[in-house]
Amino acid sequence: MRYVKDVMVLEDGDMATAVIHLSERMEILSSAMKNGGHTIADTLFIAQVPHSYNPDDPIKDIEKIMEKHRIPADAVGFMTAAEVKYVFSTIETEHEGMETFAAATAGLSNHVVAGELLENWEERYRISQERYRMLVGGTINIIGISPVPLTDAAKINIMMPMTEAKSAAMSILGYRETGTTSDAIAIVSPIGDERETNAGTGVPLGISMARSVKAAVISNLVKRGDFPHMGTFIDVLKGKGITKELMWDAALKLYIPNPEWDTNDLKRRFEVKLEILSKDINVSSLIQGAVALEEIGSKDCICAMPRGMFSKDPIHLIADEIIGMQIAQYIAGTRGIFEFHRFDRHKPGVISELGPFMDDMLCGLVGGIMSSIYTDLFDEESQ
Repeated sequence: MRYVKDVMVLEDGDMATAVIHLSERMEILSSAMKNGGHTIADTLFIAQVPHSYNPDDPIKDIEKIMEKHRIPADAVGFMTAAEVKYVFSTIETEHEGMETFAAATAGLSNHVVAGELLENWEERYRISQERYRMLVGGTINIIGISPVPLTDAAKINIMMPMTEAKSAAMSILGYRETGTTSDAIAIVSPIGDERETNAGTGVPLGISMARSVKAAVISNLVKRGDFPHMGTFIDVLKGKGITKELMWDAALKLYIPNPEWDTNDLKRRFEVKLEILSKDINVSSLIQGAVALEEIGSKDCICAMPRGMFSKDPIHLIADEIIGMQIAQYIAGTRGIFEFHRFDRHKPGVISELGPFMDDMLCGLVGGIMSSIYTDLFDEESQ
C-alpha cells in the first residue's frame, strides 16, 4: 500500500516490537495505550510485554521501549503479551478500487464474550498458561489504514466492520467468544479536504477493510495453532450445568436395587464408562449436536418450526428422540434403546429440567451407560 513506507519487527531478547512507518503523516484515531485518541503521526507500533505483565506505570514502560528502538515520541503505540515475532500479520485487500491495509497481533489467553460477566478465572488462567507455553499470548490489536481521507464520523463508522471482522474471524475458527479483555484498535487515514463520509459494512471501503482485518486475525490465530479449547463432552455438559454428579444422581433414581450389586461399584463403573465415552468422537458428535440444536431451538431458529413452538416440545419433533436413541444404541445396542425409553418416560433428576434436545440426549447417554453396566454385571455373574 502506498501509505505504508515499511514494516519492521525489532527484537530485544525474548521481546519484540512491530513498527509501521507511514509514507507521510496521517490522521490516527485509536484506543492505543500511547498517544491514543485523535492524533497525527507517521509511526505506529505494537510492543510486546511479558505474559505476566502487571504494570505500575505502563506509559513509562512503553516510553522506555520507544527510546530503545528510537521510535518517535508522537508515535501511536499498543501493548500485547502476544509473541510479536510470531503473531504479527499484515494484509492488503482491494475491493472495487478501495485498497486497504490491516496489521494485527492475535492471541486469545483472556478471551471473553462481550457483555458476559468475567467468571471462571481459574479455568481461563489454565488455558492462558497452556497457550503461553505454545507461544500464543493475549490481546488482539488491529491497525487499519484507509486509502482515502475520512470524516470523524466515518472513522468511527469503519471501526464497526473492523470489530465485526475480528469477531467473525474467531467465529470461523470455532470460537463463541468475541475478543479479549484488552483488545485495541486504530484507524489511519490520509489528511485531505474531500473526505469519505460512509465507511460501514455495506460500502466498498468497509468491505475491503473488513476483509483485510479478518484475514490478518485468522492468519495469526492459525499460524500459532490457536483454536478453541473444547475439552471433552463432559466439559461441554459441565458448562451447561450438567455435572458428572448430577448425571449419576439421575441414573441412581431409576436404579432398581440388586442385593448382589454394590452401589459404590456401580458409581465407579458409571464414571469409568463416562470417561471412556468422552474420548469417543461419535458419542461426542451426537452430544455436541444436541447441545447446538438446543441453542438454535431456544432462539426459534430451527428451520420449518414456527416461532414459539420449540419451548412447547411439540409431539411431532422427533429428531431429539432420534439423537437420544442413537446415543443409547451406540453405547449398549438394542438394550440401550429400551433403557433410553425408560429414562425418557420418567426423566429423573436433572433431566426433567432440560429442553427438548438436551433431555433426550441425556436420557440416551445415562440410559445407555447404565444398560451397558447391567449387561457387564450379568455377564460376569454367568461366568
